[in-house]
Amino acid sequence: MQSQINKYYNTLFNLCIKHNNLELISNELKFVKHLIRKESSCRLLFDSKKLTDENKCLIIKNTLNQFHEIVKEFLCIIIINKKTKSLLEIINKFLNLADKELGKKKIEIYTADEVPTKDLENLFQSLNFEIKTKIDKSLIGGIKIKHENKIFDNSIQYQLNQLKKTLHNL
Repeated sequence: MQSQINKYYNTLFNLCIKHNNLELISNELKFVKHLIRKESSCRLLFDSKKLTDENKCLIIKNTLNQFHEIVKEFLCIIIINKKTKSLLEIINKFLNLADKELGKKKIEIYTADEVPTKDLENLFQSLNFEIKTKIDKSLIGGIKIKHENKIFDNSIQYQLNQLKKTLHNL
């Protein structure tokens, strides 16, 4: 099963490299991923037993008519080959490969409250970072930044824990 998943995302990746449209396809697949996660009607389309595969493909081609032909065909191939349960995993692995090829780095920012993403994007865009913000109420305040396997923690929760350790050792 895993080797089949590898074939799908590797084939798509190699096709994008060959046609020099990796960034475009990557952005469109990020949008498809967002739709699958956030829109129940989209998930229902992929999971429905009542619709034929041909009808599903027709709906995708009509709905995503502004998308690149590669994306529409890729989604139809996934449907026809009954791999919709693995679609998000395939997309995620493709996006990881694409981000490495494009030199994009991911950074996760944890805060206790909402931070205007425009400010963060302006800060990190010049460094070619893709930003993902998450709200973590346990931080109380401050910020925690995660990049690859490194974590910079300047949250109030971390500072309180450090103070607690220091006082405990006295």
